[in-house]
Amino acid sequence: MFFFAVGSRTISKEKLHCSILWGILLVHLKSLWRRFACWCRQVLSKPVVSLVFMVCLGLASNFLSLVLFAVVDFVSSDLEDVAQKCSLSYKALVAVRRVLLAQFSAFPTNGADLYEELKSSTAILPTGSLSLDQLLDSGLYTGEVTELMGAPGSGKTQVCLGIVASVSLGLKQHVLFLDSTGGFTASRLYEMLQARAEDKEEQLEALQRVQVVRVFHIYEMLSAVQELRDRLSQQVVSSMGPLKVVVIDSVSAVIYPLLGGKQSEGLAIMMRLARELKTLAREFSLAVVVTNQVTRDSSTGPLKPALGRAWSFVPSTRVLLESKEASWEKATTQRLASLAKSPRQPTGIQVELDIGNGHVQELSPGTPTKGVWSDGKANVKVQES
Repeated sequence: MFFFAVGSRTISKEKLHCSILWGILLVHLKSLWRRFACWCRQVLSKPVVSLVFMVCLGLASNFLSLVLFAVVDFVSSDLEDVAQKCSLSYKALVAVRRVLLAQFSAFPTNGADLYEELKSSTAILPTGSLSLDQLLDSGLYTGEVTELMGAPGSGKTQVCLGIVASVSLGLKQHVLFLDSTGGFTASRLYEMLQARAEDKEEQLEALQRVQVVRVFHIYEMLSAVQELRDRLSQQVVSSMGPLKVVVIDSVSAVIYPLLGGKQSEGLAIMMRLARELKTLAREFSLAVVVTNQVTRDSSTGPLKPALGRAWSFVPSTRVLLESKEASWEKATTQRLASLAKSPRQPTGIQVELDIGNGHVQELSPGTPTKGVWSDGKANVKVQES
């Protein structure tokens, strides 16, 4: 066996051959995995698809642990020495390394280029509530994940439906709503549209721009997100048309049961979903909105978002929704929205949301306008994942 030194390491000729082969294989892994996933969804039943994806996740982690060392050695080695001592083509080695670096490495870029890219690709979408728009520095930003967190009954689903109504009616853009709790109510959405437009035909057109997918399992959600990404990559949107917003209500409902104990698979699956959502938002200039539950360390401790510290790095913006009883004389519930995390605004800002009558109330100058919604009747196309 022939050995030669790369830096301070000694690497065999056979190992370098393997490194090159693994590198070529990694280049094609991404496309192969997508084709395999599409085939599974078309041919196999849902329970079998879930089992296959679970097994593949475990195999992938073991596979990467075996090939990572060899690939890193290859891309960091002196290719002239590799070509000479392994009797390989120098041009072929350079081509393989160039492809590996182009697809799997992050290249540095300057701030001016990033700023120009941000200006050309970012859109700001209204949420349907002027006070919430003010809290978010004008509205939802495409290319980012925004999280609405709060206890049950705090208004998370209502705010999501308000965003759907604003985008589908006001901007005439399509919205994908992934419902993991069964909380989507078409009647609520229809009355929001009635409060914003008098023309019934315009209301129905807005409803047709909303696609609802029921996903009650993490693998169903992953499958729906991956399918959407594949369709957008191939520029195939079928009946959906131009898509601007993806709403997931709620992300914690499908992830939280997987966490806890000594098992690490749940954390790995959660971070896979996080990566898919951030990539979806960034690559296709979408505004991704997710809802999350809140917990307390003790009965008197402050509210904090569920899913732990690992998930806290996923959303760019976090909004805490709370419902508090107003004075006993009015017997009303006060809805508050507080900014917990933002790349643009100072945290701690709080505004009031008025949810209940189906119209927007004008307040005194300098006071945020309150977005108001309520129930009604309608039919929206619902798809089971």
